[in-house]
Amino acid sequence: MRDPVRRMKLYEAIKLDIASGVYLPGSFLPNEFELADKYGYSRGTVRSTLTMLEDDKLVELLKGKGRRICPAHVEKAQVPLTFLLPCADFLSETFLDMSAQDARRMLKGFSQVAFEYDYRVETVPVSPSNNQHDIDWRKLDFVNKDSRIVLAGYWYSDLFPLLLERGCRVAFVDPQVFCRKCHKNFVNSCFSITVNAFGAAEAGVEYLFRQKCSRIALFFHHLSEPEHPTMNGYLSGINKCGLRFSAWHEMPEGQNSLQNIKNWLKDFYKKSGGFDGLLIEPNLVLYLRLHNIYQELELPDNVKIITFGDIESIHRMRPALTGMAFSYEEIGRIAARNLISNEFSPGKQLINARLIERESTLIFSEKTELVSV
Repeated sequence: MRDPVRRMKLYEAIKLDIASGVYLPGSFLPNEFELADKYGYSRGTVRSTLTMLEDDKLVELLKGKGRRICPAHVEKAQVPLTFLLPCADFLSETFLDMSAQDARRMLKGFSQVAFEYDYRVETVPVSPSNNQHDIDWRKLDFVNKDSRIVLAGYWYSDLFPLLLERGCRVAFVDPQVFCRKCHKNFVNSCFSITVNAFGAAEAGVEYLFRQKCSRIALFFHHLSEPEHPTMNGYLSGINKCGLRFSAWHEMPEGQNSLQNIKNWLKDFYKKSGGFDGLLIEPNLVLYLRLHNIYQELELPDNVKIITFGDIESIHRMRPALTGMAFSYEEIGRIAARNLISNEFSPGKQLINARLIERESTLIFSEKTELVSV
């Protein structure tokens, strides 16, 4: 291949990498040796190609520092950051689901980083009915190897083969609910941001133990899943605290009426011999739109309650619920930063929960009078 042809091919390759954001505006290109190794050309070809890029004002030479990308010529609008959604109204405040609340917070952090680096953000709903098996595949026709996508949870598992095949950059937020081996290839190809559900459950038990609870129970979905992290974290906490009592109830899917929940809890409380601490599924509180948790669920008001998450509508409930909360804004920022990095590579980052202490775990004598609102 003649030198002019080599130079033009290398020029187009580097120009495409600049346009697609592999090299960010204001960042420095690798040195000549690294570029030669990366693109497979001689140093002479690399040097002459860099001169062409300088002449076209795509890069600038700073003595003693190297060659920097000129921000005015970076066409990042061609490669937006894509935030996948289950359905069109998923971000609405009226959508009662913890995953929707978490998505709103995540998108806030995601958009902050995109704004800082001058990237465009697009949200793409993938289902007309919020059914994970009812996907409008036309909405994903845009996906190619240059796409930069964030998605949260295994709800999107039907999309995993397509995203893996297209070879795009994916930041995957793993809620640590299901641990299915069939998803490992996809997850391992992503930058995976995992919420530490195991650690949150373990810390919740330890906190209730410090609050003088000795009979701590778990009321949650999907507990029969193999190696369920919340279940395992709960049992680990029980063991670390040296407690002899443990009890859990798995809530059936699709039967979450207030009367059903009341009956299950009442039966659970009776069969377990009673408990003084409870780790509870947050969606239960949201779906039922509870106002006074103890009265409406018919729980003794000396039971200390922790939920997993910081519920936005907390101010409408009595008592205010103590939560093991994850910073989804920070998760969104982490996802965006990895998607726009110069060299994207699969990896993992674990996010721990922090305790937000509220009225539901105060000792009985300190609780304010519980009045229905």
